[in-house]
Amino acid sequence: MRIASLLFCCILWMGSLQKEAFIIQQKEIIVKGKTSIGDFECSYGMEEIGDTLYLGNTPNISLDFNIPVKEFGCGNFLLNSDFRRTLKADQYPVCAVRVMRLFRGQKNIYGDLAINLVGKDLKLNNVFFDRNREKLQGKVQLSFEELELEAPSRLGGLVRVEEIIELQIDLYVEPA
Repeated sequence: MRIASLLFCCILWMGSLQKEAFIIQQKEIIVKGKTSIGDFECSYGMEEIGDTLYLGNTPNISLDFNIPVKEFGCGNFLLNSDFRRTLKADQYPVCAVRVMRLFRGQKNIYGDLAINLVGKDLKLNNVFFDRNREKLQGKVQLSFEELELEAPSRLGGLVRVEEIIELQIDLYVEPA
């Protein structure tokens, strides 16, 4: 009887070690900001069916985005041009975002990120990821000062971009 209960406990324990996995169907990066006359949003998305990201400490497994800055779309050619000039697309043609790991907090999912934008390496720990049926969504606020960039302005300073921008990472997951 003791052997049977010990075997049962071992099976339960091994099942609890199984890692929860998210199969990523699509990845999207959205940059949001505000100006003195309204909001703007620039995005870049890609479908790469089958990338897998595990919850917990899984060494050497990360989810990488290598984004050509010129591929971000902001809705019109003027905004696209301003966005590319602000991010120095000629000097830094690629933005890299790496989701290094995901882990579960008490009730939520968090992740550690590494971002390389305009030549600056940023490490962001414990980024909250909102989870719903179709996607994991992480949001990070960055400042132009942190990136050593100057907030763009137009029309002699009448139209100015606010200092804080939001970087949103959407990971569309395969339904469970």
